[in-house]
Amino acid sequence: MGILLGALDIGTQTTSLVAGEVTDGKLAILGRTETPTQGVKKGVIRDIDSVTAGIRRVCEAMSQEHRVDLVNVSTAFSCGDLRSLVRTGRVSLLPGHAINQDDIEAAEENAQSENAPDAPETLLQRFRQKYLVNDQLVVSPTGMAGAELKANVLELIAPRTALGSLQTAIHQAGLRLVDTVFSGLAAAEAVLDRKAQEDGAVVIDFGAGTVDYLAVCNGVIAAVGAIGVGGAHLTNDLALAFQVTQKQAEEMKLARGAAMIQPDLANARHLLRTTFSTNDRSVSVHAIQTVTTERVDETFRLVRDALRDVLPQVHGGIFLTGGTAALPLIAEQASAIFGKPCSLGVPVNVANLPDALAQAPYRHATAVGILNWRCRMLTQETYRPTLLARLRAFLKG
Repeated sequence: MGILLGALDIGTQTTSLVAGEVTDGKLAILGRTETPTQGVKKGVIRDIDSVTAGIRRVCEAMSQEHRVDLVNVSTAFSCGDLRSLVRTGRVSLLPGHAINQDDIEAAEENAQSENAPDAPETLLQRFRQKYLVNDQLVVSPTGMAGAELKANVLELIAPRTALGSLQTAIHQAGLRLVDTVFSGLAAAEAVLDRKAQEDGAVVIDFGAGTVDYLAVCNGVIAAVGAIGVGGAHLTNDLALAFQVTQKQAEEMKLARGAAMIQPDLANARHLLRTTFSTNDRSVSVHAIQTVTTERVDETFRLVRDALRDVLPQVHGGIFLTGGTAALPLIAEQASAIFGKPCSLGVPVNVANLPDALAQAPYRHATAVGILNWRCRMLTQETYRPTLLARLRAFLKG
């Protein structure tokens, strides 16, 4: 019997729950449920009770539809106020001493920031970047000798209140939260295979409330971040441009929106149907696509500017995930702006992908990636015990 895992993805528009089972290190998806999200804006919870209610709905649906009852879940987090920084930790070494795992962990620990319990920000995630022995860059310092070991660590910092609200909503729903990962990392865990990581790749998760990005260069995470713009902004742009309701604008976006103007639809029109009026009107598809194209173009350029220093090292291309990745010609638009080949991200690190997820796999990359991440953490906990675990084993003889 395998280990049951749960991935809870609370997005700006949709709350989804995916159940998986790990057997002999292989992840299989058991089922997925979803419900419209209420009480979230730009990835940040504004109404904990509404979010809690949504979590309970997806849990009940999982139990009824797939006969899976989850207690432990992992989740993903993002918001436009995330910020990243690189810290360096140092460890002095004795003459002739061969660097071991304890030295590496100590250097990484020394690089960690110390935040007061009442500080407005808190650590979300840390990523190993590079090591230097006597200021010489090395891939793996294990077994080497020198006077000093340095470890560079990339930290992702989140607003404490926003992260705490997510944790509170999950606990109020009766679930135990075992892990929280950056949404961009979760998407990358799902769609990047080993070759893409070695070649260098960028994952852009274009959600409703935020656009998350993560760049992998030379096998390590070189840059991460989020922009407080998403698919919902395309809807707002359309609503303002054509003086229509949010519902009409969303329907317009889904039916006729595109990331680049489609010349073959230059003369086409989109019919706006109203509930309380017989005077329906139509809007030029060219005009609709002009609005959506400008917003997508601006968003991708913001991401490109944030990744300017690492893009020359990206040879494996750009991978797009998230609901807005369904927009026609979005891969072509991204390729033109980044100057790299671009494709929709498909989960690759999973034994099976049910039909409900396979129809538009890029939409579900974050949830699947949460399961991938938790599966990998379980494997590391099994085969690479922590320093504390090794100390306990030593004391027991």
